[in-house]
Amino acid sequence: MTSNPYQSSNPYQSAPTAAPRLVNIAFWLYLVTALTHVIALIVGATQLPAARQAAQDQLDKSGTSTGGVDVNAVVTASFTVSIVIGVLFIIAFVVFDLLMRRGANWARIVLLVLTILGITGIASGFGIGAIGVIASIVAAVLTFLPASSAWFRSVKDRKRAALGR
Repeated sequence: MTSNPYQSSNPYQSAPTAAPRLVNIAFWLYLVTALTHVIALIVGATQLPAARQAAQDQLDKSGTSTGGVDVNAVVTASFTVSIVIGVLFIIAFVVFDLLMRRGANWARIVLLVLTILGITGIASGFGIGAIGVIASIVAAVLTFLPASSAWFRSVKDRKRAALGR
């Protein structure tokens, strides 16, 4: 078996360590949060006909003229934009989760910020959103416990050592 002459080898760099159990649990809890967002998107998408009817009923009740604006088109466009933004958010959330599991401290901080912002979602009926918020809170706490923080620091130190800093 021949070795690759182009592959650099640093004998002083330790092999990367796997994420500790707490970080892995947090990873899965963040995936539960992403799943709750997927479910909320699907449920929200099913509400389009009701939203169209509610908008039309409100206009009829108030006697307001739309000035030629197609209310159904506006409601449909709003729903479409909401779904696209929701899908992009879910994709970004999962990417941050994957990067956090690989030891990216900045991704851990981004997930914490998203968790803090998501706490407002717990007041939305204590449905599926509450499950996601609780899962995110527990995951965020797990990633900032001393054992997890030490692992994130060690990953950062290994990367710095590999770059010669």
